[in-house]
Amino acid sequence: MNKQHKISYDYYGDSRDIFAIIKDLEWSVFLCSNHDKFQDERYDILSANPVEKIISYEKITTVENKDGINEFKDDPIDVVGVIMKKYPADVSDLPFTGGAIGYLSYDLGNHYEGIEIKTTDINVPLMAFGIYDWAVIVDHHKKNTTLVYRNEDIFIKKIKTCLEMKVFKKNKEKKFYINSPCTSNITHDEYLERFNKIQAYIKNGDCYQINFSQRFSASYTGDTWDIYNKIMPAYSSPYSAYINMPFVNIMSFSPERFLSYDGNIVETKPIKGTRPVSSNLEINKNLIEELSSSYKERAENLMIVDLLRNDLGKNCEFGSVKVKELFSIETFANVHHLVSTIQGKISESSNIYKLIRDCFPGGSITGAPKIRAMQIINELEPHNRNVYCGSIGYISFSGTADLNIAIRTVMSSEDKLYFWGGGGIVYDSEIESEYKETFDKIKPLLDLLKN
Repeated sequence: MNKQHKISYDYYGDSRDIFAIIKDLEWSVFLCSNHDKFQDERYDILSANPVEKIISYEKITTVENKDGINEFKDDPIDVVGVIMKKYPADVSDLPFTGGAIGYLSYDLGNHYEGIEIKTTDINVPLMAFGIYDWAVIVDHHKKNTTLVYRNEDIFIKKIKTCLEMKVFKKNKEKKFYINSPCTSNITHDEYLERFNKIQAYIKNGDCYQINFSQRFSASYTGDTWDIYNKIMPAYSSPYSAYINMPFVNIMSFSPERFLSYDGNIVETKPIKGTRPVSSNLEINKNLIEELSSSYKERAENLMIVDLLRNDLGKNCEFGSVKVKELFSIETFANVHHLVSTIQGKISESSNIYKLIRDCFPGGSITGAPKIRAMQIINELEPHNRNVYCGSIGYISFSGTADLNIAIRTVMSSEDKLYFWGGGGIVYDSEIESEYKETFDKIKPLLDLLKN
């Protein structure tokens, strides 16, 4: 196998200009840090035309490459690990040196736990990852752009020319149209009924917290890349992504990290606790103070911190799992969140694939205890969650990884847009407050799609 090559170029602050060259290619992917809004976030990653495609449904996982299509009945995440072993890493000083980029749907978690996957009205695989042997990485801290690749074919020569000459295809303004009302899959009365059932489960001791959501949908025509760019100013988040696959387009504006791994230390950053952002400075300050001091929100966050400490502990060295930050306030485009950070040192007997498998799906979007919460969610939510509340991100040939929790995420399938809003329900939750929170989180989407 050819050795990896690495070339540095000038800095491109808006990496969407580079992505415009490849956005219409097979399985094009764009992982965006929104560094201009989140200064601590460093990298954007772009690629397309994967050398292998891994697609998993309930009973079978297929791997497509130049030699044809092979079928596997193994654990889908293990299949990714097996395929990745074929590709050695010659570059180690980048977050991504080529590797797997894609998504794990929330429903894959149900599959793992033996929970029935309902008949869905969206035909989307449980998991899909491309294996990319080249990528462009924009480093917003070092202010440079790097191309990493193995084979210099005609396409790579074109990318090199564009980066050298600083000539990129300009994005043409493409209008998209919403062709139907944006509707939820449950009414307010149905939400009330399900809220009361969750309260009964909590009082009976089945669970402590349930993350309950409703799904919105609308018909559309137009370009999903244009939709992504229209949403971004109002919804920018540090773990954003645009994925263009033939069976689904994904536009994610996630503020939440599921797992990051540097080859030694694993980190997760659960979100629990929300208040809307106000344009009135005094009101905004009061909302932040209210969130920071809320006993309910802190208790809810702490439940999930404990759950995730346990999840990480399955694959980390004994005693290494620590809560680095507890109850930090982070502000995003339209909401303030209560965020905690947990870290651990992965054990020598484990690996990134086992870590993902044992932590998936993220506890912040299930509730506690996790498996019982997932069973209740499956009973009460009318449809599968699909990509929503799953995970999007990368695993590098070099062994590093970074994956989000796919909240604030829009799916496009067969000329329909789907997105979700949800929140954690606990013993002392109030229905109207919880119902309103689901709308606070998706307000930018509703505003855009109704206009």
